[in-house]
Amino acid sequence: MEYNELLQLIDKLDQSTVAYVDFKQADSHVVLSKEVPQTGVKEVASPQSPETAVAPTTVEATEGATTPSELQTASLPDSATEDIVSPMIGVVYLQESPDAKPYVQVGDRINKGDVVCIVEAMKLMNEIHSPVSGIVTEILVENEAVVEYNQPLIRVI
Repeated sequence: MEYNELLQLIDKLDQSTVAYVDFKQADSHVVLSKEVPQTGVKEVASPQSPETAVAPTTVEATEGATTPSELQTASLPDSATEDIVSPMIGVVYLQESPDAKPYVQVGDRINKGDVVCIVEAMKLMNEIHSPVSGIVTEILVENEAVVEYNQPLIRVI
């Protein structure tokens, strides 16, 4: 993607009501997002269009990143992200059972109160609920890892 094309894409995003764009083209991968007032954020998704309005954030662009987590963490300032932390020491489970799909994956839209993982402590399974709404940008722990009190588990924008 040429620099001028990137500038045009940023300008189009700025003028639209879309809050988030994930654009892939041959050897380029660009993610753009912007802050949108909480009222009237409209979701747009189409197989023909790479645009999806999903969350209010700041306008940033990154080219050449290979995974969504690299892309998000490379492009967003720390103030735009929030970590979901473990409220206890224990073993974290990112899925309900070994053959189940994960509670959340990078790129998922989550709402405040959604279960994002489980922390097992003293043979009790404790559901960890998201304190915020947003998009999962990074999963900071491995499944079945031992986690500490207040350790970041999942990063959200």
